Amino acid sequence: MRQYLAVWVMAAMAAMATMVASCGGPLGAPPEISARPVTRPDGTVVQPSGPGSLFAESDMRPIGFSRVQTTIPRGAVIGETHYRPLTCEVGTSLHYDNDRRLLNPTAYSDIFHTIFKEYGYRVVGEPNALFEERNAAKPDFLAGASITKVSGDLCQYVQTTNLSGTVRITVNWQIYDPVRRQVVWRRDIDGEFATNQRLIGDYTIFVQHAFADTVNRLAADPELRQLLSRRPELAAAPAAVVARHPLLRLPLSQLPIDRQGDAIRAATVLIEVGAGGHGSGFLVSESGLLVTNAHVVGGQHFVRVRLLSGRAVVGEVLQVDEQRDVALVKLEGGGYPALPVRETPVRVAEEVYAVGAPRMKELGWTVTRGVVSSYRQAMPPEQLDYIQADVSVHGGNSGGPLLDRTGNVVGICAAGIGMGETKTNAGLNLFIPILDGLGRLGFDLGPGPAAATAQSAGRQR
Repeated sequence: MRQYLAVWVMAAMAAMATMVASCGGPLGAPPEISARPVTRPDGTVVQPSGPGSLFAESDMRPIGFSRVQTTIPRGAVIGETHYRPLTCEVGTSLHYDNDRRLLNPTAYSDIFHTIFKEYGYRVVGEPNALFEERNAAKPDFLAGASITKVSGDLCQYVQTTNLSGTVRITVNWQIYDPVRRQVVWRRDIDGEFATNQRLIGDYTIFVQHAFADTVNRLAADPELRQLLSRRPELAAAPAAVVARHPLLRLPLSQLPIDRQGDAIRAATVLIEVGAGGHGSGFLVSESGLLVTNAHVVGGQHFVRVRLLSGRAVVGEVLQVDEQRDVALVKLEGGGYPALPVRETPVRVAEEVYAVGAPRMKELGWTVTRGVVSSYRQAMPPEQLDYIQADVSVHGGNSGGPLLDRTGNVVGICAAGIGMGETKTNAGLNLFIPILDGLGRLGFDLGPGPAAATAQSAGRQR
C-alpha cells in the first residue's frame, strides 16, 4: 500500500510540475531592444529608417546622452506581484531601495544610443569605447532622463525569479545646450512594456524595456527633430535679400603691432561650440558684431564666446555664407573693442600676423607672424579667391583675423594644408580677403565715427 501511495505522490508531483511549467507561456530571454515605428497623436507613423523615415543623419546636429536619475523616494512602491494558484507566488509589493541595478548607467546609455542611431540621429560619445579619441565629435546637445514614476503588474513564477506582466514608466526628458548652459527642451513621456512570456531575469529588465519605449517616443517627437536640425533658415540667402548691416569705418591703425598687442588680442575672441569644439573670431564693431567662419559655428543658432578677460558671453548667429565660409555673430551688450578694416589689398611679401587659438583652447590669443605668399584667384572647387600666407596657423585658428603690420584686418583665417599624419603646418595657409567676407555677410562700410558725428550735428542744425 505504501508503495502505491509513494508512486501516486511522485506522479502527482510530476504532473503539478508540468502544469506549473506550462502556465504563463514559454520561458525565454528578453527581446532585443531596438528602434520601432511610433504612431504620433495625429496618426502619422514615424519609421526609424528605410521607407517612410523622416530622418537623415547628415541633417542633424550631434547629441549625446548625459545621465539617468530618479526622483522616486526610497521605499516607494514601484510594482505589485499577484497570486495565482500553482503559477504566481504569493502577491507582494516591490519597493524601490536604491538598487543600483535599476539605474545601471551603462544599460540606459546603450538603449539611448541604439535607438537614436537607428532613428538617424547623430549620436556621439560611444558608451562602449574604452577611450575618447582626441578628434572625436563633440555633442551640440546633451540628453538627460529623470525617471519620475514606475508601476508594475506582474507575476513571479513559483520557485523562480521569472516574471511576466506589465510595467509602466514616466520619464522627464531634458535637452541641455552646453553653449547657453541651460535646458532648452523638456517633456514627460510615458512608456510601457508588457509580455505574457515568462522572462528570465528580474524587474530591472521590464523597467529598461519600458524606458526604451520612452526613447522611441522621444526620437519620433517632431519638436525635438526641429531642435536638432541644422537650422536651414540660417543658410545663406540670395545676395539680393541678404540682411544689410551698416559698419562704421574705424580709423586705420598706424602703430606697429608690437605696441598694441593687448588691444588687438582684446578684439579677438575664442568661440566655443557644442561640448568641446572651438574656433576663433574677431570684433568689427563696438556693438558686438563679430566675424568668424561658417564651419566654426557649424549650424548652431547660439555659440559661447570667450573674451581675453576670461568673460564668457552668448552670441547669436545672424548670418552665414557657407560657400564663402563666413558667419556673422552678435554678442549681447555693447562697448566692445573692435579691429579696423583695411580696404586696400595686401601685397605679396608684405608682413602679416594671425591671432587665434591653435589646436587647444588653452592656446587662445596666440600671435604668429609670416608674409603674404601669393594671391590665389578662383581656386577650385568653389572658384573663390584667397590670400596665401605662410603665417603659422592650426585647427582652432579658423575664423581668426589676418592683420597687417599695424594691426588692421586684411583677411579671415580659412584653411591650412598640413603635412603627414600629425597634420604639421606646412606654411601653406589660405585666408579670405576681408572685403569679400564682409560683403558676403551684408556689411555696408560707412563713414567713420568723426564723420558720422559731424553729419548728425549738421542735421540737428
